[in-house]
Amino acid sequence: MNQIYQSHEVLGNFTKNLGELFIRNKELFGNKPAFAFNVDSIYQTKTWSELVDDIFSFSNFLLSKNLNATDKIAIVSANSYTRLVVEMATMCSGITAVPIFACYPKEMLEKLIEFSEVNFLIVDDVEKFLSLKTNVPADRIKRFSECEELIKSNTYAKTPNSDVKNISADTLAMIMFTSGTSKFPKGVMLTHKNILSQQKALDLKWKLPSGLRFLCYLPWHHSFGGLFERFLVINNGGCLYLDDSFGRDIDKLIANFKQARPHLYFSVPQVYQQIVSRVLIDKMVKEVFFHPELKFVFTAAAPLPLSVSDVFKRNNIPVVEGWGLTETSPCCTLTEQKLDRTPGIVGIPIPEVELKFAEEQEILVRGPNIMKGYYKLPEETKKVLDDDGWFYTGDVGEYTEEGLKIVSRKDRIFKLANAEKVFPVKIEESVRKKCNYIRFIYVLGSGEPSPYALVFPNFELLNANSSCVQIDDCAKPLNLPDFKGCFNNCLKDINLTAEIRFEQIKRAVVINRELSLERDELTPSMKLVPRAIEKNYAEYIECLKNGNESALPADAYMIDLSVDIKK
Repeated sequence: MNQIYQSHEVLGNFTKNLGELFIRNKELFGNKPAFAFNVDSIYQTKTWSELVDDIFSFSNFLLSKNLNATDKIAIVSANSYTRLVVEMATMCSGITAVPIFACYPKEMLEKLIEFSEVNFLIVDDVEKFLSLKTNVPADRIKRFSECEELIKSNTYAKTPNSDVKNISADTLAMIMFTSGTSKFPKGVMLTHKNILSQQKALDLKWKLPSGLRFLCYLPWHHSFGGLFERFLVINNGGCLYLDDSFGRDIDKLIANFKQARPHLYFSVPQVYQQIVSRVLIDKMVKEVFFHPELKFVFTAAAPLPLSVSDVFKRNNIPVVEGWGLTETSPCCTLTEQKLDRTPGIVGIPIPEVELKFAEEQEILVRGPNIMKGYYKLPEETKKVLDDDGWFYTGDVGEYTEEGLKIVSRKDRIFKLANAEKVFPVKIEESVRKKCNYIRFIYVLGSGEPSPYALVFPNFELLNANSSCVQIDDCAKPLNLPDFKGCFNNCLKDINLTAEIRFEQIKRAVVINRELSLERDELTPSMKLVPRAIEKNYAEYIECLKNGNESALPADAYMIDLSVDIKK
């Protein structure tokens, strides 16, 4: 029988539904700040009393429209105070919230809205959505501006409906779509129990004091921001400072960081790389980011390069890492709050979450955080959720003395021409550990003699004055051609020290281009989308396979180490 790995802590009792959580927060935190938003570069705040009153006012508006537990409300917008109010009001009413990424192309939005069978739509831009082909009646599509007016009007009572406490823990709270790295997104059905059991587990693990400040940009239609971070702030009774940089404008992010002075910060590796690039260039940014009240930073969604986390270590800030999926609400494991970090290690199970391994070391998870299933996809649900409650994650790993180690996504593992199995994530991590000047790397090579790589540089560092860049033992390239020669040497070193011969990279192409959300190359949480990468860069990949540098597009350089590969 497979060994089961689990925490020794017992979860115990936790809040039954989100409505009760907000009632509790108003009683406990009343006039303390709950939400802060930027107006003309100055943060203004809403108290817990104001937030909870607005949530229940909008909840009573929804219930006046005869909406109930069988109904679903799609919420399509960027993060905002109104977005927070309407989404929480939806779930506090026992209605299912369906958050959808507002920047999806029109065709994708139409498909998701139709698939979700929503009967109410709350949106940023009504004109845009009235042009969509949906089954939602026009009078059931509301602008956020209309929602704001309803909240301010005092037309609806700001007290909880009498049925709030009767909402079961097993009631569906939201349908959250997966990021769709391989195919059309799946709608993950999550209950109040899934969400709130997670928060009780975090209480036990972290024992955080209440009233902490968080600077938040992670999108709420995605599990990292919408489930993990946002509900941690709510459960903590802290203050959510909305970062209107959306993780894309680093200058604005740093300016917001200076005002908010967050106690905890949550982000993805791609944004941490940009922040660290600024820290390495500008001492003022270093002082802003590593301020005295910062307790730790948290990373998830993709591997964080050791070259990045080493900068945090040198400034005495622990990097805490977690692992999980949308289907697991999302967190399953956490690392400890310590300065030393081992790449690939994502920690031990949180209370009452169990892990074990199936064939080919696929990680299975069981616990109160596991989804109800995929919306309208019973056959897909059966493939990943067995009769004993074990969820098949699709991630491959092993259990070590430090906890769970993630090796790869199962669908990214490939075999070379000699049938040797390659774990590309492992190779990518070894390269990113070596070089700060890489933003993204994508390793491929199914059926080929050896692995190849597409490399996308870190232009933040590449365009900086090299004399300002604070990186030891680095050639500090000045431009892309310079980087090609520099990276060529780094790659030689990596190949020479590779423990397994067939994991040495034979060829790489350095591409003078940023990966983008708009071209579907990145998910909203900044993970690579393999199918899009291989489609959009098919011409580059063909040149890699053939070693044909002369046929490369003008924005790329080839590094060919085939003569240096160990025999």
